[in-house]
Amino acid sequence: MGNDHISGKTRRWNGGSSKRKLKGYFFLLPALILIVVFSYYPFVKTIILSFFTINANNEVVAFAGLKNYTKVVADAEFWQSVKNTVRYTLITVPVTLALAYFFAMLCCKTRRLSRFYETCLALPMAVSMSVATTIFNLMLNPNIGPVNHYLNLNVGWLTDKNVMVYTLCMIGIWLHVGMAFIFLLAAVRNVPEDLLESARLDGASVWAQVINVYIPLTSPTLFYLLATNLASSMMMSDLVIALTQGGTSNSATSTMIYYMYRKAFYIYNYGSAYASAVLAFIIAFGVLLLSFVLERKKVHYS
Repeated sequence: MGNDHISGKTRRWNGGSSKRKLKGYFFLLPALILIVVFSYYPFVKTIILSFFTINANNEVVAFAGLKNYTKVVADAEFWQSVKNTVRYTLITVPVTLALAYFFAMLCCKTRRLSRFYETCLALPMAVSMSVATTIFNLMLNPNIGPVNHYLNLNVGWLTDKNVMVYTLCMIGIWLHVGMAFIFLLAAVRNVPEDLLESARLDGASVWAQVINVYIPLTSPTLFYLLATNLASSMMMSDLVIALTQGGTSNSATSTMIYYMYRKAFYIYNYGSAYASAVLAFIIAFGVLLLSFVLERKKVHYS
């Protein structure tokens, strides 16, 4: 009798546990459906269509094999787009994280005006891309823009092919530093005070505290921001579309995603567009994999 009673309770407990698991999957189902429909399905479809010849109406004509890929790889404009993307990423990501960390350390201690200057530093994240590009387009106009006027310059910020990429980097940093600042401010304020007090008693300077205490303890947040900023920078196209349209030669500021966009919606060469999208994904994925190598060696979770 006792054993039967225990086994009955066990079966009821196992049944309740299974129901709870199914309930959890049920709550995840809407998100999974959205991810599959809007992420995985287009991704798989893009890979499949990259092996076909596509006409101007985006209709499959014939199987092309690797022909689309060989065309893209042989295109100098594609490699210029890769070069511009890498340059943009190598400038914007480190500078954004460094500035955000610097601002977070300045605002680490709560003061009377903390809310005011913290809001000012985080404000760029509240500005939409369309509004930001309109503002910068007016400010950097070589004829009527206040930047050239008040600094007594004659720079074609958005027209000179030697300057345009760096202009986009400057705007990209301004747009992303606010979000990174909020994450890092929360991280540095959560560093235990007793560790900082111990470091100060040992005679550690402010710089030594940052290197040996703050950065190791905030490294998970830094890595998260590094990965997300790398992904967004490698996939950047919105600034190019809104401000330069690729530049004077269609490649001066072209990025990998803008190259794909131009092939699809300007030239209607959908086969090359699909192939370039897959190649852009492979390159961006490789860069993110390298960042995870850094995560194993430099990120401390305890």
